[in-house]
Amino acid sequence: MTAEEFKNRFNSSTKSLRYKRRIIEHIIDEGPDTLPSLSKKLELSVPTTSKYVNEMIDGGLMRSYGKLETSGGRHPYLFGLDPTNVYFLGVDFTQGKMHMMMMDFCGDQVQEVMDIPFKFENTPECLDEICHRIDHYIDHECTVKRQNVVSIGLNIFGRINPETGCSYTYFNFSERPLGELLTEHFCIPVWVDNDSRACAYGEYMTHIREEGRNILFINVTWGLGLGIIIDGKPYAGKSGFSGELGHIHAFENEVLCHCGKKGCLETEASGSAMYRKFQERIAQGDTSTLTSPDGPFGITDPEDVTLDQLIEATQREDILCIDILEEIGNNLGMHIAGLINLYNPDFVIIGGQLANTGDYFMQPLKTAIRKYSLNMVSQDTKLRRSLLMRYAGVVGACMLARKKSIEHLTDTEEEEEA
Repeated sequence: MTAEEFKNRFNSSTKSLRYKRRIIEHIIDEGPDTLPSLSKKLELSVPTTSKYVNEMIDGGLMRSYGKLETSGGRHPYLFGLDPTNVYFLGVDFTQGKMHMMMMDFCGDQVQEVMDIPFKFENTPECLDEICHRIDHYIDHECTVKRQNVVSIGLNIFGRINPETGCSYTYFNFSERPLGELLTEHFCIPVWVDNDSRACAYGEYMTHIREEGRNILFINVTWGLGLGIIIDGKPYAGKSGFSGELGHIHAFENEVLCHCGKKGCLETEASGSAMYRKFQERIAQGDTSTLTSPDGPFGITDPEDVTLDQLIEATQREDILCIDILEEIGNNLGMHIAGLINLYNPDFVIIGGQLANTGDYFMQPLKTAIRKYSLNMVSQDTKLRRSLLMRYAGVVGACMLARKKSIEHLTDTEEEEEA
């Protein structure tokens, strides 16, 4: 169903729409539930709750999951979301790659296409190519029909205001918000958000929410980002610019960051830092299997090395790459310790491409965190490598598209009332 049909299927006044939204959000968080349980949590009578649920069943949004098995007495019916009518598309980018995934209303993956070679540039031509790739995927590669895609979640690097849909780092070519321009192009609502925030939300929704509601997601890719979840909700800050961990001034190294400033944490703790340090060490006479004539990679010019190859070489126990990664892990761990002291989160999740190196990266991180964090505070926090890994961003984009589509139902009604 389209976004307009999605709203119309709720068939509600403002008051009942709010209750229906709460039912949907509760089931997303807790899974299928019974009418007595739902009515108690919503503080409504069972007949009223039953009325709302039946209206959403008629609208193709919910369905009966059959009787709940109990030890005795009458077996109540379970009600949950209907996965067959409502879909959300997530779009994500990593270094040199584009990823797309379709998700149903229940949050289950329907279809994906990962690791599409893609050169991300801040040009109108690149934005046109993104639109072309998404159109082609929806119309020719995906089993879900375009009219059943309720919304699209699109992750972009840099500074994004998710409330206005404005991107200030990339594709800021028009006075109109990027989300508005893309919505007009696809005729489907498009929600634009920061890639690290999407990663954090994807990881939280799929693996963390039953264990804790406050997480920090450290996204160590070519750059360095931070996604923040507070009390189960993505934290964007006043203008959507929270999480710029990579651009904290941390070093007097005179290395120019891509943001235009010198000494940013990203210059010593990121994929780009690993690449630069590798070039410097090779120029100083160090050796690596990556550039060895007898090595498995067949690379003669060090500048041709990619971040993925540096990570692969680390996994193949290349001493130079392991040494560089240990230095980066120590630099980053020192500042994660500061974040733990500041936020006292349930979890710190390490994701992004450098997390693929496993203990070669995680061990120096852990050592630095133990060294620089307050013991009582750090004992409260679990440090974990991402479980979604390269899927974190695209899963998060889908989850955010669903979340924002549901929230928009009552936001629109409240605006109309005002």
